[in-house]
Amino acid sequence: MSLFFFFLLLLLSSFSFTIEAQQQTYLFHYCPNTTIFSPNSTYKTNLDRLLISLTSNATAGSFFHNTTTGKHNSDIVYGLFLCRGDASTKGCQDCVSTATKDVSQRCPVEKTAVIWYDNCLIRYSNQSIFSTPAVVPKFYLINTGNVSNQERFNQILATTMNDGAALALNDTLPLKKFATSEANVSRFQTLYSLLQCTPDLTTSDCNTCLRGAIADLPSCCDGKQGGRVLTPSCSIRYELYPFYNQTAVSVSAPPPPLTPPAITP
Repeated sequence: MSLFFFFLLLLLSSFSFTIEAQQQTYLFHYCPNTTIFSPNSTYKTNLDRLLISLTSNATAGSFFHNTTTGKHNSDIVYGLFLCRGDASTKGCQDCVSTATKDVSQRCPVEKTAVIWYDNCLIRYSNQSIFSTPAVVPKFYLINTGNVSNQERFNQILATTMNDGAALALNDTLPLKKFATSEANVSRFQTLYSLLQCTPDLTTSDCNTCLRGAIADLPSCCDGKQGGRVLTPSCSIRYELYPFYNQTAVSVSAPPPPLTPPAITP
């Protein structure tokens, strides 16, 4: 598959600190017309069943779920959803419900589709997509504001993103394949970053996906106050304002190791 790059300029003039209060924000979708199905086909029936299943599992409190529908190879649909690690249960439910309806409208006959919302991702295909890294298509979104000291900012951004990637790959933390990282840019400015992979990826594949996205930042978002890189398997974002739920992502320090009782000779 050839690599698709789309540069989108987003003017981020307002935001909410409360995830539940946010409307479900559509970002982008991708559904190539290389493989299509007819409206009355078995594949269409299986796809409808799959989207209902994804919505149902989001309602059950899952933040990631993958499943298949269909029995015959030509009609099997593989699908998954992933909610952002800081989203509330209700925010995840609402996003998946909205996205499954929306992708059906935007991709009415395509067998393969991905749709990105601010709080979730929906993906399905007629070929297995589970535990398989996908870094294309890739989309960039940028905040149009410029930073004042570009060289210093880029150094801080690189360090913060690399620190966040290391956290996302730490399987001992509660939120698997998800992390946020912060750094002071100045006395009055803080850099906020978020990184996430689909949790079915291996640590190695997640690392490759995140590192590739981070490596794209100088070309897509150089000197900008905010930017994102979206792929089907991972995404990264940074801003100069807290765009995620800081309470939800706070990780308490692990308890100290227990001291074994003294042995009296």
